Amino acid sequence: LNGTTGLLSGTPVDGTGGIYNFTIEVSNGVGTPASQGFTLTVNEAAEFTNAPTTTFKTGVSGSFLFTASGQPQTFTYSLASGTLPSGVTLSSTGVLSGIPAAGTGGQYIITVAVSNGIGVPANQTFTLVVQQPPAFTNVDNATFMAGNPSSFTLTSSGYPTTFTYSLI
Repeated sequence: LNGTTGLLSGTPVDGTGGIYNFTIEVSNGVGTPASQGFTLTVNEAAEFTNAPTTTFKTGVSGSFLFTASGQPQTFTYSLASGTLPSGVTLSSTGVLSGIPAAGTGGQYIITVAVSNGIGVPANQTFTLVVQQPPAFTNVDNATFMAGNPSSFTLTSSGYPTTFTYSLI
C-alpha cells in the first residue's frame, strides 16, 4: 500500500491464493482518521493436494476424495483420460466411488482434471489399484502316466498376480 497515493499493488506469490480481510486508515491531519474494512481476494488456479493413488477391491464399495487448493475454492473435477473399471465413477465434486465389478482387478492409470475457472485446469496422473481375490482358471483334473515325466500348470486370475500355490 502506497501511503501517499493509496495505491494497493503487488505480485502475489504462488500459494497465497485466498481471501484477506484487513482495515485501511486514511488521515489528512484534520479530525479523526477514517477507517474502512477491506477484502482482498487473490485468485489462484487449482492444484491437486491429494495422494496420486488409492486401492479398491472387487465387489466392495470404495470411495476416494480428490482435493485441491486455489481460489476460488469451487472446484470441478473430470476424467481427462483413461478408463475406470466397470462399477466405478468420478463425480464432478471429486468423489471416485463405486463397487468394482468382478473380473476388473488390475491397475487403472487415469488423468483427472480440476478447474476453478482460473487459468488452465490442473491435471493429475492417478493410479487406481483394484484388488481381486484369486480364482482358479484351469480345469480341476489331470492325468499322469506312471513312469513318465508329467506336468500340469495351474492357472489363476486375480490381482495382484503374484500367486502362491500349496497343498492343503
